[in-house]
Amino acid sequence: MFQHDSRELLIYLAVKYNGDNMKILTALHLHEDLEISPEEVKKVVSSLKCKALTIIDYNYPEKLKYAHRPPIVLFYYGDITLLDDKNQKYGVVGSRDYTEYGQLATRKIVKEMGNKPILVSGLARGIDTIGHSAAIENGARTIAVLGSGIDNCYPPENKELYKEIKKKHLLLSEYPGMVEPDGSHFPLRNRIIVGLSDVLVVPQIRSHMSGTMISLNLMLSLNRKIFIVPSPITEETINNQILMEGAELAESGGQILEEMNWN
Repeated sequence: MFQHDSRELLIYLAVKYNGDNMKILTALHLHEDLEISPEEVKKVVSSLKCKALTIIDYNYPEKLKYAHRPPIVLFYYGDITLLDDKNQKYGVVGSRDYTEYGQLATRKIVKEMGNKPILVSGLARGIDTIGHSAAIENGARTIAVLGSGIDNCYPPENKELYKEIKKKHLLLSEYPGMVEPDGSHFPLRNRIIVGLSDVLVVPQIRSHMSGTMISLNLMLSLNRKIFIVPSPITEETINNQILMEGAELAESGGQILEEMNWN
């Protein structure tokens, strides 16, 4: 007879270690569960305001299991069925320091993608925020993956967008409660966006030293398609350089739909 429900134990450890995958795995390896009472586990799990999805749950997305160190627990609010592997999903990532062209390009692509594919992004300033907003405006569903605790809206100026996604779409984080955002969280957040996405769309990228480049490399490691929007020569971006290195050109949402056979 096992001392703990395996699923509840994973959630308990995720709360205890603030979503740190390596600490959770270490605790399991050291059989830390032998020192924890079942009552304590149940108390912590039942105190959560949000819901949780664990890697051993039947509805944990298969695609995400191929991500680099897939999250053991995801805390969430909203419609968990959006994670279903059968749903068409495209990630949208890009510069926080966007230009008017970057904004227009993002809105154009998202509008042309229609309302069937689900947009996945990180609720960050810039292209992420524009992408989520454009999807909602066009009647599409969206998934926001946070780099902060599930109950901690970051950046704070996205509070209304956070509330709308929480209520009508899907809000995800591997970090529980009010965990503060940390520089190390955002690359880890990106692996979840990439892991959930069939294809990655980049409307604008300004630097080789950005989180977007991390997402691109992660997507390449999964052998999934990357679409880059071309930039005018007056823009200080590296979009065209990445296109020259072999990424797919994206001039319209319709082109992406056709390439992915999503029409």
